[in-house]
Amino acid sequence: MTEKELTVETVLNKIKSRGYWQVIIRPTQFKKNRLSLQECNQFVRECKVMLRGWDYPHISSRSPPYVGGEDYMEALTDWDGHIELWRMYQSGQFLHLFGCLEDWLAEEIPIFGRSRYSDISPGSVLEVMNTLYRFTEIYEFASRLAQKKLFEETLFLSITLYGMENRKLMFFDVRRCLGDYVCRVKNLSQEKTITVNELLGKTHELALDHAIWVLEHFNWLSPPREILKEDQKKFLEGRI
Repeated sequence: MTEKELTVETVLNKIKSRGYWQVIIRPTQFKKNRLSLQECNQFVRECKVMLRGWDYPHISSRSPPYVGGEDYMEALTDWDGHIELWRMYQSGQFLHLFGCLEDWLAEEIPIFGRSRYSDISPGSVLEVMNTLYRFTEIYEFASRLAQKKLFEETLFLSITLYGMENRKLMFFDVRRCLGDYVCRVKNLSQEKTITVNELLGKTHELALDHAIWVLEHFNWLSPPREILKEDQKKFLEGRI
């Protein structure tokens, strides 16, 4: 599907046809017109996180990259396994839905023929490092919004992973071995109210905590925190 053909309905249906993530970040105090539509664009563009080959949240290179609604700006993406919809509302709420990358690997067309990921079935795995990286990006994005004074003293953050039941943890790096850790829960959801000071002071620690919480719900009850912390540090320093 080309980006010119994208609609909210087609993108949402595709996202929800397999496993997906939902992220909500918002001020705890509701103000309907906290931002102008222009500021909705500006905040996302200035706070987006680029730590690997794909930005969070993704801003398309097409022109214009956004579509305006009554009280929000949104962007749609369906490109090479990345299927996303995000909205920034004038109230300051950021909503992001995106498909589990692991579920779309088999449909990518590698330049040099079939890859070792081509046989991964949708709904079968959750990759550990991609999960850690994604939580790190989400919390880093929230932290950058906080630095721009979007929130007062606290913010609400909710992250839900849908369609996790019977998935198995895996590493893309074949040098890293892992036992059979399988999730027995359909959806993994955690929401919290965080003070701005805590978020700014412990951004990456909070992201690591949240990632480990997910891994534990795959019955990996003792994930190696220090090793994952070092993996996260390398990611933040661009050493992956």
